[in-house]
Amino acid sequence: MKKIALFLLLVTSVTLAIGQKSVRQTASNYLKDGKLDKALEAINQCIVDPGTAQDCKTWFLRGNIYMEIANTKDEKYKSLDANPLPKALDSYKKCLEFDPKKEMAKKEFYGDIFFRISKQHLVFFDSAVSKYNKKNFKEAMLSFGYSADVMEAVGITDTLSLMNGAICAASANEKDAQKIFLQRLIKSNYRSPSVYSDLSDIYLKQKDSANAFRYIRMGLKEFPNNRALFNSEINIYLTYNIIDKAMSNLNIAMKNDTVNYSIPFALGTLYDNIANDTLKSAAQKDEAFTMAAKSYTRALQIKPDYVDAAFNLGALNLNKASDILVKANNLPPDAVAEFTKRKKEADGYLEKAMPSFEKALELQPTDMNTLNALRQIYTRLGLVDKKKTIQEKINALQKK
Repeated sequence: MKKIALFLLLVTSVTLAIGQKSVRQTASNYLKDGKLDKALEAINQCIVDPGTAQDCKTWFLRGNIYMEIANTKDEKYKSLDANPLPKALDSYKKCLEFDPKKEMAKKEFYGDIFFRISKQHLVFFDSAVSKYNKKNFKEAMLSFGYSADVMEAVGITDTLSLMNGAICAASANEKDAQKIFLQRLIKSNYRSPSVYSDLSDIYLKQKDSANAFRYIRMGLKEFPNNRALFNSEINIYLTYNIIDKAMSNLNIAMKNDTVNYSIPFALGTLYDNIANDTLKSAAQKDEAFTMAAKSYTRALQIKPDYVDAAFNLGALNLNKASDILVKANNLPPDAVAEFTKRKKEADGYLEKAMPSFEKALELQPTDMNTLNALRQIYTRLGLVDKKKTIQEKINALQKK
């Protein structure tokens, strides 16, 4: 009697399995007839039934149905799912996962899936390029993302679509989306220093110092001699006011890169800040002043028309002269010799500042800060004719 009961149970199980396969065939027939709503309803019964839920044929068919929904122009079927593509791709992945063969190319439905995916990839990629050419960067970004997603379903990383997606995201100012594209490129072992520097820069602008440092150091580990990455690390140090590290890296960078004028200029600004820091000792300020002057001069040697370096070098000497004059004016009335000595020293710095400001004015003839600085210098040095000329320029600009 127990054997008969067992036999009946077995027959019932087989009948149920056959029944669900029949439903799957019905779903396939509906798909062939273009009745996507009924096809979807039937296949969704199969994916929850133990008899067909882990059958690769079930998931292949489900992927096909959702892919048709993704591409249909019929609003009736388009409304079946607001975002069918991810479900199609997930179905294809499960189809390959449930196929017992380990080698991807030997899996039963790999060829069919690859063919469908490749066609879909071209649709998305061509659409993305078209949208990009029309400067519709956000839509182009999304299409490049889909283009990469479909290839990922068959185990292929489409780095071209990912890189283009990142470019479009940057153009659309979609920073979070750009991060995702760049992170996917890194995960795929895409070798490019710009991926790390771009990703670090996004985090830096979002005030996430931990990730800004993390990605720039990942890049430097991969490309230890890359100057762009090294300079990006310097920029992070400067942004977060980590002066010692910034100076150390800038000095190294200046030795390795003798043509980049921005490196000595950046170093000059750091020393300049120390030279004008009232909390620093006189010795520290004097040393910083000397290093700042050398750095600005070096920047001008590389780029003679570098107006910022010319102006800063002039301002450095002008501030030094002003500091000395303040101390001279605070001397007691009977300290005539000391006052004369300090005034002469201050005049020496004014004479050093003058050609730097004149160069800056030559490069930017209407800059009011430079004009006022020169008027101040010419007045203190008693250069009457030069003061008159500069005052006329100031008056003319103020009338405009």
